[in-house]
Amino acid sequence: MHRTNVHWGGRLSASARGLAATVALGMTLTLGGLPLANPRPALAAPGETGAVAAAGVHGVAAGNAAIASVDLSGTWGFTPAGRAATTIAVPGGGWYKQGFTTVNEAVYSRSITVPDSGQPQSAWIEFGAVNHQATLSVDGRVVATQTTAFTPSNFDISAYAAPGTTHTITVNVKGRGALKASNGRYLVPDAATWSEAVPQGIFGSAFLRVYPAVYVSDTFVRTSVANKTLTYDVTVRNTSGSSRSVTLTGSLSSKNGTAFSYPELPSRTVTVAARSTAVVTVGPVAWNLDSTSYWWPNVPYRSGYRAQLHGLAVHAVTDDGRTSDADYRFGFREATQNGDYYYLNGVRVNFRGDNLQGADYDRINNGGKGDAYHTLPGFLPPSSGNGGWPQAVDNYQRLNYNVVRIHQEPGSPYMLDVADEMGLMIIDEVAIRGSQSSQEWKESVGHDNMVNHARALVLRDRNHPAIIRWSQNNEPNQSGQDSEQFEKELYAAMNGADGTRPIIAEVGVGGNVSLYPGMTYANFAVIPHYVDGFGRYGEGLITVNGRPDGEGEYIWPACNNKQGFEWFATATLAKRGKGATDLRPYTLLSAWASVVPGVRSTDFTPEEGGHPIYGVDNLPDPWSNPQIQRVQAAFNPVAAVDLPFWSASGNSDSNGTFPLPQAVPSYARNATVTRNITVFNDDFADTSVGFTWTARLDSPTGAVVASGSTNLTVPLGSRVTQPVSFTTPNTGSRVYLQLSTTKAGSPVFTDAVEYFNLTGGSGTGPTPGTYRIVNRNSGKPLAIAGNSTADGAKTVQQSGTPTWTISTTQDAYTLRYTASGKMLDVNA
Repeated sequence: MHRTNVHWGGRLSASARGLAATVALGMTLTLGGLPLANPRPALAAPGETGAVAAAGVHGVAAGNAAIASVDLSGTWGFTPAGRAATTIAVPGGGWYKQGFTTVNEAVYSRSITVPDSGQPQSAWIEFGAVNHQATLSVDGRVVATQTTAFTPSNFDISAYAAPGTTHTITVNVKGRGALKASNGRYLVPDAATWSEAVPQGIFGSAFLRVYPAVYVSDTFVRTSVANKTLTYDVTVRNTSGSSRSVTLTGSLSSKNGTAFSYPELPSRTVTVAARSTAVVTVGPVAWNLDSTSYWWPNVPYRSGYRAQLHGLAVHAVTDDGRTSDADYRFGFREATQNGDYYYLNGVRVNFRGDNLQGADYDRINNGGKGDAYHTLPGFLPPSSGNGGWPQAVDNYQRLNYNVVRIHQEPGSPYMLDVADEMGLMIIDEVAIRGSQSSQEWKESVGHDNMVNHARALVLRDRNHPAIIRWSQNNEPNQSGQDSEQFEKELYAAMNGADGTRPIIAEVGVGGNVSLYPGMTYANFAVIPHYVDGFGRYGEGLITVNGRPDGEGEYIWPACNNKQGFEWFATATLAKRGKGATDLRPYTLLSAWASVVPGVRSTDFTPEEGGHPIYGVDNLPDPWSNPQIQRVQAAFNPVAAVDLPFWSASGNSDSNGTFPLPQAVPSYARNATVTRNITVFNDDFADTSVGFTWTARLDSPTGAVVASGSTNLTVPLGSRVTQPVSFTTPNTGSRVYLQLSTTKAGSPVFTDAVEYFNLTGGSGTGPTPGTYRIVNRNSGKPLAIAGNSTADGAKTVQQSGTPTWTISTTQDAYTLRYTASGKMLDVNA
């Protein structure tokens, strides 16, 4: 069956309003704005994230400026190439998810009725995503062919379908398997060749939308913290047969309920030729608001945090009195690259986070495999028993991850909306990859599809403040077809559609970060992968003068065993200690699959094989898990850590043990101990860090042996070293060192995993020296029979004055018979 819900929006004429009331009778009527989360509420329980992104799964920008919207979700006709006609759900996650696992090409079909708005209008068929090539026809007449990858595919059917008329539309879709070059490479960016379950066909959403004949089709909001200005570019589309003069006005509002004295926005008038578009730039307009109006990430982690967001309402009036209205949400922030470092709102920022590979989650059989981002509950709004994507974001942030590179498969608009609201920074990556040498970059069709995809992704996502960087290619050096010219074209496509963010290329193992000597753009950098090799612990860091350094992937394929998961903490902290700007171990889902709520460790096989270590089935309380706690500590933005202590146990063992008992330092009793503690300040405000240390006897809660505290000045995005000295006690076997930091008096970090062994003499044992060991019952001393020097000689009691030398070694004593020089031992 077809589901046809007509929603009317915008400012309509009286006759159009009457028609809207008639058409929408008995249906949901949506007018005006969308409910959004409040900024910085009182702290809530960790799971209380259900109110996030109330705008819905299609995203806050879906259908902007439309005056009528018909949801085309439902049952469509479906005819796979060479097979009999059947039916399919649209969007339904695409055809692979619905059991058509061997289909490479198919035709979708259904009937539509175009709403009549009562005014000159244009009508569009809009798909949230199509993988990959779609040819849409109306009543057998071809409208257009578009080739896309994970981005919207929109078709203007105005010339083929008059208002109020009914038609049959067909969409001939070719998946990646039908789009190959003669060499077998894909002509489209398929994101993950290794995954059979990457969505194919129509997915995401499907709508018939009606707009005024002249309307605001897009607006790009550009904010500058450095200049304290707001600028926006409005695209006006004229689908009519006559030239039109259009006057644009705008107004600002808070999307979080916080009141601001917003600047007035000037009006602009532009002439738009018939059947064409024009871009009008408004501004720069002075933004004289303080930093509370800026978009900031949730760093350090605060439960229930909401970032500040603003709304821009654009109103267009044509010379014949027709209007168009569109609302856009944005965050006032500026992400930049300056020399060796990245900055957010002028503050140096170091990125510590994850690479989210959606193709792994696509392998979960949730009513079929595929399109996890639009169908798996953990990526959707909260539902009964599942916190949804807001809970996943909270999990990342509670883990002290401040960034997620949405890797290869672009995230859904809803996922980006939630990141905007909750303050999670995002690296938005294309579906272009050199790994497996599976994509065609040289032949013109393949080349153009790659470049067009890069541009389309930016155009879709550029108003999201959470996106602080673009990633233009994954491991291009492994393609066999990479070139500096190709990378320059990708860069030009992305930067040309934005120009406000840094851009990176991430090169695979063995890749030279100087691969592209001609790409000297100030906002471009190359980030390496697997500096220490595949599946290995390491502390390596490649630096390039004048460019940010770091490592975009490391540890894989050892990420699905406990030893490798421990490296997420130990290797990351070691590289942090060397000043790395961007660190993202690969990949958290293989260690902790239920970072996305509801996922079990047995639900899918990751790219490297096997299964994830932890899932909701075997880790009901992740925050009490020692490995999760180690990662939290290592990623904490204001951590205080003993780097040599961590490094000594960095390689861990097969159980993910930390610290390794054999790697723990030992100190003599009554000795002076000095440890150099590194204190980080990866916060976005306040260079003052309170630092406290406490040495405790025998346990993390034992008697206090010594303590100290001081206030340190630590530049933002940097670190300092602070010595800690104390005298070991003459009793006990261990000293635990608890390290803590505060900001403005509030605790930010505390950790007590570090300890030292105590050795040597104490008030409960003998002082090293020479002794006679006497049997108190007989009064006779212990000796070696006949003063023998042979190994294995017997010990006896006898008359005389034989002596033994007692020495200390770690937590024990050694007894050496003075006459023979041999140590006392027990035969096995």
